[in-house]
Amino acid sequence: MRIKHLLAILLALPLFMVACEPEPAPEPEKEYAAELTLTSEAEMNFDAAGGEGVITYTAKMVLVEVTRDFIPTVEATCEAEWVTINGVAENITFTVAANKAEARETKINVTYVDKSFDVVVKQAAKGEEPEYALDVKLAAAERIPSAEVELADNYFALAFVDDAENTELGIVLKGAEGETTLKAGNYTSEAETLLIDACEVFVWEPAASYTFADGIVTVAVEGETYTFDMEFADADGKLYHFTYEGTVLNMEPAEKPEPEAFVPVKVEAYREAHWDLGNFELQLFINDSLYHSLDMQDNVNPNDKYLSAGSYAYSTTITDWSNFVVNVETGEGAYLGAAEIELTHNEDGTSTIKGYIESEYGQRLNIDWTGVIAGFTFSTGGDTPQPGETVEFTATYFGGTYYGDGNYYIVVSDAEVTGDFGVNGATYYYFDIYAGVETEDLSVPNGTYTFDASNSYANGTFTEEYGYGFLYTDGVPTWYLYAEGSKLTVSDNKIVAELILTDGAKHIVTYEGSLSLAGASITEDIEINATGWDVIVEYYGQYYNDDTDNYYIQLFEDAESGNGRYFVLDLLADYATCVDHSGTFTCSDSYGINTFLSGYVDDGYLAGSWYAELEDGAATGVKAPLTEGTVTVTLNGDGTQTYTFDCTDDQGYKITGSVTANPYSSGYALSKGAQPKSKSYAIQLPKSIVR
Repeated sequence: MRIKHLLAILLALPLFMVACEPEPAPEPEKEYAAELTLTSEAEMNFDAAGGEGVITYTAKMVLVEVTRDFIPTVEATCEAEWVTINGVAENITFTVAANKAEARETKINVTYVDKSFDVVVKQAAKGEEPEYALDVKLAAAERIPSAEVELADNYFALAFVDDAENTELGIVLKGAEGETTLKAGNYTSEAETLLIDACEVFVWEPAASYTFADGIVTVAVEGETYTFDMEFADADGKLYHFTYEGTVLNMEPAEKPEPEAFVPVKVEAYREAHWDLGNFELQLFINDSLYHSLDMQDNVNPNDKYLSAGSYAYSTTITDWSNFVVNVETGEGAYLGAAEIELTHNEDGTSTIKGYIESEYGQRLNIDWTGVIAGFTFSTGGDTPQPGETVEFTATYFGGTYYGDGNYYIVVSDAEVTGDFGVNGATYYYFDIYAGVETEDLSVPNGTYTFDASNSYANGTFTEEYGYGFLYTDGVPTWYLYAEGSKLTVSDNKIVAELILTDGAKHIVTYEGSLSLAGASITEDIEINATGWDVIVEYYGQYYNDDTDNYYIQLFEDAESGNGRYFVLDLLADYATCVDHSGTFTCSDSYGINTFLSGYVDDGYLAGSWYAELEDGAATGVKAPLTEGTVTVTLNGDGTQTYTFDCTDDQGYKITGSVTANPYSSGYALSKGAQPKSKSYAIQLPKSIVR
């Protein structure tokens, strides 16, 4: 649960305005002196619970031989933190906080020009802890908008919840007329500033609810933080106690505060292994209990060691997961509204953070800090290219997939692509090329292709979306992200890529060799003889022409997991005579009777007829289009189906054998009736490594 941040509350100071009159003719000035008289007790005693106090007085000016050229006001001060002066007007009002320790004493000093008096404030020590039926530390608070509960703006409907979200407390406090932010002080059922009939507690486990007959809520405010100490009694005299310290969601400040300078006591960087590479939470500590949280994403050189130097801004590279304030103990936070940070790494191992952060209610903190960020590990030299340098790389491996419509997705490297990323210590460069033409052997066409940051998929470009490089070291990729100005030139079995990276580095990548992406990736004949497979048959009727019935058939070694060996067949039977999809079919792209279509790629999917090996339902490794031969389909009396293959792929390798399968899904009804108007291919060729 994320709790929004409340700005510091600013107490409105009374302003005394004096109307300006035209200056009269000079007259002898009257001479006055101040007279100040205390009319209430000179010593006030409070119990440990604290409470409200009122000092009464008279203050006037009397004629004497002293000249005053200003209108004097009464002032009240107290050095003790546990006494808060609330207002000075006809009376002086103040609040005494609850005492949790020994008895204590202080003075409130009241002055009027050159006259003054002191009022002694004494508070008893904390007594024995009462026995509470419930004593709960709450973790989050929210003000329910007054309009939603049909209350005036000076009423404060507050909802609290504990860290486990098991105990919920609702209260309503009443402020003075015109107040829209909650003030410090004591709110009681006796004074009707605590609406006791509206207070209720609900507990989920074990399920219970409680209402009250009496209560007192003590509120303290320090900057952005509210502290609540709440004690209630039910009709039987049982006591209930609740405390909360933190921000209050939806409690808007009276006015936007001035920017403040902020210097963190320490800065720590935090990340979890499953986060996106380059994603760190930068924690700028206010004290041991609170910190500002910046969830930052490095798009320059994403890695798991540190954030790259550069500019970060909300809400792009500083994300919406950021919080203006976070409580270390509860993890609850208050939302960030704006931020701009310039991060610099210095030669002595320190880092500099300059910029500002701002709460959603407008409190701005200006930051200028230099120090060691705990949690960052900086690379120094080695095989990792550093920002700004030029790298020349010669690739020895070429691979990829043709996706149809002139789209060639290729990779060049110094090692094969294996596993999730590749071989430890190897470097890989991926390019998603749009050429607009299809060559006979599916070789990447000659030409110059420019980097397309907008991913328009225009001919003569390669996209930002699926174009990137990386160095793979000890299970961690160091990303090379292409930037404007990058280009790739193809000429007669040679690739030269001139890449500008987002960190300013330049990589020159060269590969010479075959650039063919012919469909097959097998390197030897394949023979499969198996039973117990799964088969899905979908009937498409006269999908291609009026003379044929079209059946789209998938054979899975394990359809449930989507893993293992796999065949897909696009069969065309005789519409006039067939009653099912049994028979012998010959590979042909003529769309004739008793044929099956050869394999091809349609927008990244296996279309036509193929053999492949699947991982999680995708053709990530071995695949081969069926381009010649026959397939015989037999429907057995026990409900199983047998498929006999005598086929060849586009590289001349044989794919033969027999597979018997059980129907896994009936697919579309095998009838001459209603049929789908379009066909969706099932198996996709994945294009991207997650980064």
